[in-house]
Amino acid sequence: MKNSIMLLSGEAMFLSDLDISSFKKNLSGQLLTKEDKDYNEVRSIWNGMIDKHPALIARCKNSKDVALAVKFARDYNLLTSIRGGGHNVAGNAVCEAGLMIDLSLMNNISIDHKKKTAKVGPGCTLGNTDEETQKYGMVVPAGIVTSTGVAGLTLGGGFGWLSRKWGLTCDNLISTEVVTAEGEIIKVNNNKNPDLFWGLKGGGGNFGIVTSFEFNLRELGPEIAGGLILYKIEDTEKVLSFYHDYISSAPHEITTVLVYRYCPPAPFIKEEFHGTPVFGIGALYAGKADKGLEILKPLKQFGSPVADVIAAKPFVVHQAMLDSGQPKGASYYWKSEYTKEIPSDLSEKFVEQTLNMSSKASIIAAFQLGGAITDICEEDTAYSYRDAGYALNINTQWQNHSALEEHIEWARKTQKYSEPFSMGSGYINFASADESQERVAATYGEKKFKRLVDLKRKYDPDNFFRLNQNIKP
Repeated sequence: MKNSIMLLSGEAMFLSDLDISSFKKNLSGQLLTKEDKDYNEVRSIWNGMIDKHPALIARCKNSKDVALAVKFARDYNLLTSIRGGGHNVAGNAVCEAGLMIDLSLMNNISIDHKKKTAKVGPGCTLGNTDEETQKYGMVVPAGIVTSTGVAGLTLGGGFGWLSRKWGLTCDNLISTEVVTAEGEIIKVNNNKNPDLFWGLKGGGGNFGIVTSFEFNLRELGPEIAGGLILYKIEDTEKVLSFYHDYISSAPHEITTVLVYRYCPPAPFIKEEFHGTPVFGIGALYAGKADKGLEILKPLKQFGSPVADVIAAKPFVVHQAMLDSGQPKGASYYWKSEYTKEIPSDLSEKFVEQTLNMSSKASIIAAFQLGGAITDICEEDTAYSYRDAGYALNINTQWQNHSALEEHIEWARKTQKYSEPFSMGSGYINFASADESQERVAATYGEKKFKRLVDLKRKYDPDNFFRLNQNIKP
């Protein structure tokens, strides 16, 4: 029996059972083919629109497994994808008819509470990580949905509820272990391979497979003050005006997100508002809960909200607040832009597009940036647009997997309305699979992109790691 495998060139080749069994024998993890019962579960990722079928899935248990898989893929010139948490909207974690290197079993977390550091495996999610670090009253500043993978988040920069206080996830990165395109295992930090360390902070999965992340931890929790306030969509203009006044003097401990969407059937919202369009403000105070409640009080006292769940709560509860609106298996298509502000002209377009949503599960979100993100020099990391005020997430979501054209068109139209206010590009982790090479280059700017291309030439001249928002050598 022989298995058809996709070459990097796009042609097909054949691997014998002997080739595959030899690889399987040397792997301490699992090697799955289409005949294995776990195959469909492992190939499935968060975005249900992605339906690809790798010929082989290497479920790695350690960095040696990863190095072995890379060498095997190179020996047979196989198209290769890398799966960490499996949350990337673009679906690059899965390849068609090639080798998928699955890191989800590498989900160990080691805490040094004296040094206030954490070593995190590439298969960990934010939920895994928060659960462990909160045992010590500490956090890794990370994202906003618990099923997000730490690896992809960090390599794209990584912002969330704590970014204005402690910077991006990649800003809190101390050291990494990386498997190169040649299958070598190397240490990468400010002292060892510092050029690569720079590129890993925002350059995505272009340069190698990170098999271990070491982060600085920050003291927070277990209880914080945060939550969400929702208003009728017709109140958006006056609420936004108040919000701008409020946030202009708010401390860096406060991070907010503006949300345009249809009201979910949540138990804390009166039934009469379920399924109606709303404008929301999510907020968190990165500090003591009692002080946070005091600072967030003006938000709670303004207007006539449909719902208000800003309260003292465990940090892990707040982190999971948006999870139910991002279920695994739904279809997703995203667009993004960086903006300085959310002016009324742009907000009016968002209200219009909310009322015209192709799916009532979709969301337009504006994540507040600034604060400590701007404390790092723009040239010190591959991540760019540190001076942005907001990152837009035009998040189209639907359940009917066959009727995608109208949903994609809605997202693209919403992005078009955003472009006059854009700083030139958007957040790389919010990019779907159809981003152009020009758009990827614009994510970094001309000078940085040239540096990233040089880095790609050095560490991956054959573009082995190509299933990503690709930087071509």
